[in-house]
Amino acid sequence: MGYDIYIQTSDGKYAEGDENYFQFAYTAMPRTLDAMNNLGMLVELPIPSYPELSAYGLTRQDLQPDTEPDLNTVNRIAEFRTAYQAAKDASEPKPAGIPRYKLSYNDGFLVTVAEITVALAAYDAHPGVAIAEMPVGDPTWGRWIAFLRRAQAHGGLRTH
Repeated sequence: MGYDIYIQTSDGKYAEGDENYFQFAYTAMPRTLDAMNNLGMLVELPIPSYPELSAYGLTRQDLQPDTEPDLNTVNRIAEFRTAYQAAKDASEPKPAGIPRYKLSYNDGFLVTVAEITVALAAYDAHPGVAIAEMPVGDPTWGRWIAFLRRAQAHGGLRTH
């Protein structure tokens, strides 16, 4: 169990290739998030609310694979899924960093290019950056920063 992180392309698809995938063990992510926070890369924001099925006149049964919904229900399901995806893709117009919840949970939240850009700028400006990637012990941090830079050059990333 852990965190599977995928870079996505600018059109929202997952980028092909092993270099576009990063994995953290369940126990390793908290210390990475702490380091990112200490380097000014994260921001604390509330998790966005997911839409309620009832707001679309739906129940869990409507989403079951063996259900054959009518056209009206199909349209409501599509609207619900669009709203659900919008909650996972939500971002601030002018981000101050990567919202911590987007990396803390493996719900597939989109970490946008703008959020990564601000986070990396904070990292690069930090006085301790010169020693942050020194190859002493665990090389994970240097690989993680390189992965973030690659995600910045593409379409962001998602954590699952």
